[in-house]
Amino acid sequence: MTSKKRFASLALYALSIAPLSALANPIPLNGSFSFNGNAVTQFTSGGVTYLPGVLGAGINTATSVTVQNPFTISATPTNTFGAPNDLNGLLPAGTQGYIVNPATNGTYTLQIPQNGTSSPLSLGTPFASVTSPVNSDTFNFYATSDQVLSSVSLGNISELGVIILGTVADAQGKYSSSPASVGLTFIDNAGALGYTGAFSAPPATINVPEPGSLLLVGIGALGLGLGMRKFRLTGQAVSGPRGATA
Repeated sequence: MTSKKRFASLALYALSIAPLSALANPIPLNGSFSFNGNAVTQFTSGGVTYLPGVLGAGINTATSVTVQNPFTISATPTNTFGAPNDLNGLLPAGTQGYIVNPATNGTYTLQIPQNGTSSPLSLGTPFASVTSPVNSDTFNFYATSDQVLSSVSLGNISELGVIILGTVADAQGKYSSSPASVGLTFIDNAGALGYTGAFSAPPATINVPEPGSLLLVGIGALGLGLGMRKFRLTGQAVSGPRGATA
């Protein structure tokens, strides 16, 4: 075999592998967990700011709610959305996370949209973050909008449900998902303020490769086919020196 033919064969084999490996990461994230918040320090309703201990103030009409970090994961199910939960084993119960402010005892005030509207959120930092105690991987949730889902009041007990939409990606570049969501339920139980929540991310939408990527995959497949055909005809591969490792 001439050096030109050998070089062409090697190039085709390289193209057959590179596009496939480039499309391998990150994988779609299918995950969920529930959590308990540390505290609601105050909320504003009707232009009045209420602190814990005020009976019957009614958090269900809040226009803003201030929460205190951290939150603590209460459960990470084995399965979610009918498939194995990618976060199971990585984020066990007891794992702590943060909403916006990563400092211990840091607080964050969420503005609550009114009249059934959706409020845009564009934060330079993740809206929420949680780090796995198993492999030290951090999962960051980036918020895009929030909307009120429920508003309930019964005597001195009231609650406000808010859904926050966005995307999630991990620091190690293994997972990503869009859309993803964080559901927050703020509670006023006779003046005792608190919150609970749930994170969920269905499998991310897998992007369709661009024409250029498809062309590379096609060229790679052609090279692989030619190499296999040559192997059948001659009984030896032409992909490189014997004993070479991938």
